Amino acid sequence: MRGIALVFLFSLCNVVWAQEDTLRLNWTSDYNLSWSDFKAEEEPELSLSALSKIAIPYTYSSDGEVDATVTLSTVFMKYESWYKRGKENHILLDHEQLHFDIAEIHRRLIVKAIKNSKFTSDGYDSELKKIVTDIWDTSYGEMQDKYDSETNYARYFKSQIDWNKLVSEKLLELKEFKANSVTFTFQ
Repeated sequence: MRGIALVFLFSLCNVVWAQEDTLRLNWTSDYNLSWSDFKAEEEPELSLSALSKIAIPYTYSSDGEVDATVTLSTVFMKYESWYKRGKENHILLDHEQLHFDIAEIHRRLIVKAIKNSKFTSDGYDSELKKIVTDIWDTSYGEMQDKYDSETNYARYFKSQIDWNKLVSEKLLELKEFKANSVTFTFQ
């Protein structure tokens, strides 16, 4: 009976994980977005040709005395991302991929900031939230806006190429912070 319960639990977990995988896509260096990843209905009233919804969900756990572990990932929200039918092309798709890559840069910057911070068991959760919020709400938003402005939403090819190079270099520069999980010891 115990074996059956474990098989059932494992099967249930696989169903939950599989469902989560259909809703969102984790950033990896060996996968590029495809138009089939954009599942939301287009918003014709907007002047955009495509919209990528990206998030950095994170969780943390602690023993409350010695250390804490933070797990965070960059995810593409499939059912909140869309494109206008008839406007799709490889240039626009590459532009949307770079939005995803820019989000990964900022996830790595969050990991770097966590690794360079000193936490106490009393306030680590609020300090952690502050780090994530400061980087995501400020730096990430500013870089995304600058990217769209300088490339004119993928219309300025030279600028798009420059941004491709910049983002690639930044990802490489931050490769030591690519782990999705970081553990820190309380001071």
